Amino acid sequence: MRGTRSTLILLVITLGLGAYIYFVESGQPPAGTPESLEKVFGFESDDITSMAVTSETGDHTVIEKIDDRWQLIEPFNSNVDVTKVVSLSSSLASLEMQRVVAEPEDTVDLATFGLTRPRITIQIRTAPDFDRQLLIGERTPTGSDVYATVADSNRVFLMSGFLDTTFNQTTFDLRDKTILDITQDQVDSFEVTSPERTIQLRKDENQWSLVSPITARADLAVADSMIGRLSTGQMQSVEEESTDDLEAYGLDRPRLSVAVGLGGSEATLHIGNSTPTGGTYARDADRSLVFTIDDSLVSELEKQVDDYRRRDLFAFRPFNATGLTLDYQGEHWTFERTESATEGEADIWLRTSGNKGEVETSTMDDLLGKLSNLRAESFVSSREDTGADSPMATIEVSFDNHQELERVEFGQVNNEVFAIIEEEPGAAILNTRSWEDAMGTLELLR
Repeated sequence: MRGTRSTLILLVITLGLGAYIYFVESGQPPAGTPESLEKVFGFESDDITSMAVTSETGDHTVIEKIDDRWQLIEPFNSNVDVTKVVSLSSSLASLEMQRVVAEPEDTVDLATFGLTRPRITIQIRTAPDFDRQLLIGERTPTGSDVYATVADSNRVFLMSGFLDTTFNQTTFDLRDKTILDITQDQVDSFEVTSPERTIQLRKDENQWSLVSPITARADLAVADSMIGRLSTGQMQSVEEESTDDLEAYGLDRPRLSVAVGLGGSEATLHIGNSTPTGGTYARDADRSLVFTIDDSLVSELEKQVDDYRRRDLFAFRPFNATGLTLDYQGEHWTFERTESATEGEADIWLRTSGNKGEVETSTMDDLLGKLSNLRAESFVSSREDTGADSPMATIEVSFDNHQELERVEFGQVNNEVFAIIEEEPGAAILNTRSWEDAMGTLELLR
């Protein structure tokens, strides 16, 4: 009886506590939830029509929104770094007061906070022609916050210290720093010219090919990576906004010229001398300014023709191969992929020459995988001494429902194995162990 009474008392207490939590505590913010902070401004970033930024270095930059696009107006006309400008405008619109230090009636000395001669000022105009000016002073002793005020308000507040770099923007920071105005998916040709050579590539149906100084398949990843670097590359600095003295920068006779075809138009980058402090002088042929670029990009552009060649001997993959023919060591082998006789089961491979019959699918997939992974380690320009006159093996692979066919011959001289593709010059040198491993798998299909 006593136990029942205790249980009932506990039940009543539990129900009462639950009711209190539901009706009272549910209306309260969770413990530790910070109160919302007061915003400095009452506008949205889309309301801003112009911004004038004076940075810590004294750079004064004016940007305006013209036809819904930001443009740099002062100290010269230029496109802007869209990422930087959007970050600046959105940070201004969402700026919060971490804590109010002084109200107007406190009649504080703004010099105490570094606000009589602010490090950074930002003049903001919103439609319709309503101006505000943010003044940014010194950091707090701990460095985590920065003193700031809105001009003519005499209200001093703290803003988060991490925003200091967002607002402290020079003209160079806010300008467009792309080295070439190109869009990667529009590029259909690429040419690098130096006094010693010209390398030219063309793109057709998403495939890159070398067209000069040799005709050969090009490596899609290498070509796309190069175009990607040119389309996203950034200036390190601007040396001259406009100059006719190109000789001083080695741009009167560039050591490299890069021409990028854009379906009827062309963008050209000239590359000159190295700078004394690191970097290389460069110039977009369509603009008058001289700027510097990173040395690593120049090194990429100095690739040799073989660096652009496709290293994979075959384009097929085990999943899309439909037929395989091999002539190796005096034997002829043919294999065909066919549908399984049992509905719903995976395709099977049949040996259609010699000892005809079904072959082990896993072994066939292993062979196709090893063949598709054969890669050139390097190239030789001549077919002499490559075994091309009497190949030890010929491999043909059809794929994509027999719509595509690839044929490669293989020669061997001493311990070196060479791959010869009829329509390409010279020969590729293979990893001997990879070749022997593939042929070892072929033996398992006897």
